[in-house]
Order: sequence, then structure tokens, then C-alpha cells
Amino acid sequence: MKHYLMGIVTGIVMVGSLFVLSGSGTVEDDSLKSLLERVESYMSTEMAKDGAAGRFQMQSFAIDRTHWHYLLDTSTGELFQLKPSPTPGNGKWSLLSAANFEK
Repeated sequence: MKHYLMGIVTGIVMVGSLFVLSGSGTVEDDSLKSLLERVESYMSTEMAKDGAAGRFQMQSFAIDRTHWHYLLDTSTGELFQLKPSPTPGNGKWSLLSAANFEK
């Protein structure tokens, strides 16, 4: 009986120490602030790679199975409309409105 009780106590101590050791990692790496900082640094790195990032704004409308897609180039002020094609993926962007300001 003594060996049986000693085995149970040893098992409980070992499981408890396993929980303590596995949970004692750095808390700063899992904080919300550090996660947001990592996401922000990743996004700023990706945005720096592409010079045209954030330049275009797209707006899509769907009314009664009809779809309209508009694209605004914010650096030039030009507005484009996607002209549909019978074949999917072959639509063309056409200039709908020229820039309304001088560069």
C-alpha cells in the first residue's frame, strides 16, 4: 500500500511540474500588443514592396443579377468601369471619367 500511495504522489508531482514547466514561457510573446506589432510590421513591409499599394479604390454593385464594378485611381483621379464579357475573365477596364484635377 505504501508503494502504491508513493506512486500516485510521484505521478501527481510529475504532472504538476509538467504543467508548470510548459506554462512558464514568455508572456510578452503571446500578448495582444506584440501580436499587433508583428502584424503591423508585416503589413508595412508588404506595403513598402508595392509602390501602387493603396492607390486604387474599387466599388462593386449588384442589383437584380446585374453587376457593376468601378475602379478609382486615387493618384490620377481617373474612374474606370469593368465592361463585362460573355467569356468569364475577359472583361476589360474602360475609362469612364478622366481626372477632374491637375497634377
